[in-house]
Amino acid sequence: MAKEVRSFQENIRRTFIRFSIVPVAAIVMAALILFVFSWLTFMASSNEQENKAASEEIAGKLDVYCSMVDKVASEIKKEDYDVSGNDVFRILYECTSEYGDIGNLLIMSPSMEALFSSKDHVPSFLTQSEYSNWGIWNVITTYKGQTKVTLYSGNLCVSKGIYEGGRLQAAVVYIIPKEVMSSVISNQNRYVIITDKHGWVYTANTRGLQDEFGQIDNTISSEVGFVKLDGNLYYSYRTELKKGLIVYTVNDVNRSVHLIWAIIAIITVIFLAIALITVKSTAISSVRYTKDIKKIEDAFEEVKKGKLDVNLDIHSSKEFQTIGDDFNEMLEGLKEQIGRNKELAENVAFSQVKQLESQFNPHFIFNTLDNIRFMARIDAAAADKMIVSLSGLLRYSIKEVREEVTVKEDLDHLQYYLNILQIRFNKRFAYSIEVQDDIMDCLIPKLLIQPLLENAVKYGFNGQEKLTVSIRGYQMQEKLIFICEDDGAGIDEELLEEIRNNLKAENNTSSHYGIYNIHRRIGLMYNGDFGLDISSKKNEGTLVRITVPKRVGEEKII
Repeated sequence: MAKEVRSFQENIRRTFIRFSIVPVAAIVMAALILFVFSWLTFMASSNEQENKAASEEIAGKLDVYCSMVDKVASEIKKEDYDVSGNDVFRILYECTSEYGDIGNLLIMSPSMEALFSSKDHVPSFLTQSEYSNWGIWNVITTYKGQTKVTLYSGNLCVSKGIYEGGRLQAAVVYIIPKEVMSSVISNQNRYVIITDKHGWVYTANTRGLQDEFGQIDNTISSEVGFVKLDGNLYYSYRTELKKGLIVYTVNDVNRSVHLIWAIIAIITVIFLAIALITVKSTAISSVRYTKDIKKIEDAFEEVKKGKLDVNLDIHSSKEFQTIGDDFNEMLEGLKEQIGRNKELAENVAFSQVKQLESQFNPHFIFNTLDNIRFMARIDAAAADKMIVSLSGLLRYSIKEVREEVTVKEDLDHLQYYLNILQIRFNKRFAYSIEVQDDIMDCLIPKLLIQPLLENAVKYGFNGQEKLTVSIRGYQMQEKLIFICEDDGAGIDEELLEEIRNNLKAENNTSSHYGIYNIHRRIGLMYNGDFGLDISSKKNEGTLVRITVPKRVGEEKII
């Protein structure tokens, strides 16, 4: 089944849509992808920066508290464990005055008695015997003489044991005010959670993301990046401090995702509205911009039906005005030719009409006009070249009244046809011409070689991507030989036999006018063994050979 050929107007409409909607859709899609990527990058970067800023502030405060405990321990040891002086209070106030709450500083004896307390309350986990090998006391006895930060029973403690001779003499314990650490995270615009290395939550600005026992959810603590928890999407980052604490910063991505989907929905609606308007406007524009093409097409259809009183009046552009004027001139010349040959016999008139049809193939002109219109949109230089070539080809076919021209003249005007083929098929079509210089001034029938090219293109491109055509010309004794050979798809054996039988007949009974008219014209113009023969192999190519007598200058046809 033959492929349906769309109208030029439909091709223009589709071209408008292809080069307007498709690029816009691609740009919008790329912009959305870039937006989402930039948002994810910014979110991850800002999360990491705020995490590091909070971690640095918390680490700085821990360093102050640890330094304070070290100073108190040194002062106690220097005063021979006398805690009644004012030096302990001095150190405490110097280190904590900027935080507002001095916290609870305790000095404990090895027997778990409070020797000093900056506040009235002493936690039971420091005084009751069951905690002697547990919690804070376990840290003091395990890490002898080291200052350690421990989260125990909801209290963040800095502790250090004072040893002499391997025996514990006293212990300094400082319970950090929770408000001091909470103030670091209270103004954050994302979730911040501070835990120890075992996952126990010390303070957070959210009640979520932790279990009922007060530990951070394992999904958050085990991964960095995007995590899914209870159907919600989060982005998590963490920093482990040297003092044993871990700072988590978590973004709730769901709200941002909903916002992004809302933006995408709005953009989609806007794009669909633009696309609908574009489709409507391109339909109107294609009608307006192709009305001259429609005029030319209708004019050729009228001529095809035999109506020669058609006139093209086009003034929209110089190029189409030229085509219209040449068309009108062609019809005038055609009508004059018909008038002059009216008295000829019916069979001669019929062959001349068919010859004209082969020279002015409407399908070739339609295709060329379609290509001109399309190329005018994307390559004005190529469109101009096609118009000049088509105009030159029409002028040569119409104005040249001589039956014979020189080989050079016919080849020069053949170049117009080759220009159109090369622009139309681009790299799919290639050709070579090798004609001996010593036959350039010899006379041959006008438009002898062009139909051979038409035949090569017609059968050569059948299911084949590329086509190369070679034209050769030379003299042998008193004859001129012209060969047109292509590497195309070739001609079926049955069709080839039909063409050969048709060449032998006096009247053409097939639709193969181009080859038949060349052979018939040569037979009518010259007496002798001259004419055309054709050979072809399927999938290998076709070869057409023309033989005419060698004639120079004003020699008369015998």
